[in-house]
Amino acid sequence: MLRKATEEDFLDLIVMRCEAYGCSRTQSAGWLHGIVGLDNLLVLEKPSDGPGPSRFAAMLAAVPVKTGYRKGIWFAGMATRADLRGRGLMTKLVETCLRAYAESGYHFAVTVPGSGHAAEYFARMQFQNAFPMRAVTKPIPRNLLAQADFDTMPVRRLCETRLRYQPGCVMLPESTMTEMMTELYSAGITVVSNPRGYGLYYTDGDLLQFIELQADNDHSADILLQAAREKNGATTAKVLLSENQSLYLGEGRRCPYGMIRFFKKPFPLTDVYFRLLI
Repeated sequence: MLRKATEEDFLDLIVMRCEAYGCSRTQSAGWLHGIVGLDNLLVLEKPSDGPGPSRFAAMLAAVPVKTGYRKGIWFAGMATRADLRGRGLMTKLVETCLRAYAESGYHFAVTVPGSGHAAEYFARMQFQNAFPMRAVTKPIPRNLLAQADFDTMPVRRLCETRLRYQPGCVMLPESTMTEMMTELYSAGITVVSNPRGYGLYYTDGDLLQFIELQADNDHSADILLQAAREKNGATTAKVLLSENQSLYLGEGRRCPYGMIRFFKKPFPLTDVYFRLLI
């Protein structure tokens, strides 16, 4: 039986996610409640004949998103009980979900494969590669006059600013973004911002790894990098940019990122931005 998860399922789902992804119970609980939300978690019940790790056969998160007026679904957190893998249960679950959301008026589904094997799986489900990123590595010159604020941008303002730079952004629920940012802060992320842009980065030795950077132009982006250098002392930045960003055009190494499946007539993706923060 396929149904939505409830609070009564919570402990079993924590165990199932821990076994599938190797994460802690605390991390699993945060993902289930904060990032996904039980209302957006679908479970396939198939009780085992004997004692097992869970009474569920499989689970899948389907989180509502949108870009402009188009409604979509973000698929994540696929997991099948260990003793039931290889029987096609997840394929049946995904196919059922795709049909249901298509019939409910949704326009698209997106996902970020965690591996090449996962990307091949979704390709068989008629998902196509989209939203590639560019990885740009740059030396950061010193600039004692570079001005920026650190860790002062609330999540709501981050979402609003992100939408200003990327009007076609695939928008996650604010609660999901809040939980993502909470996890990032606990993992050591820093937010640098000023009126001309913002960036999210963590420090790895002498490298500032920017997982997102939005700015008015290259000069504005450079100021953010330079302010971060003055704060942290790191002299090199590695920046992940989407292909539709005008920053540092022509630079960087192209790398795959997300995938999309259209339920209705395909629409142009040139201006659509899809970037998870975790």
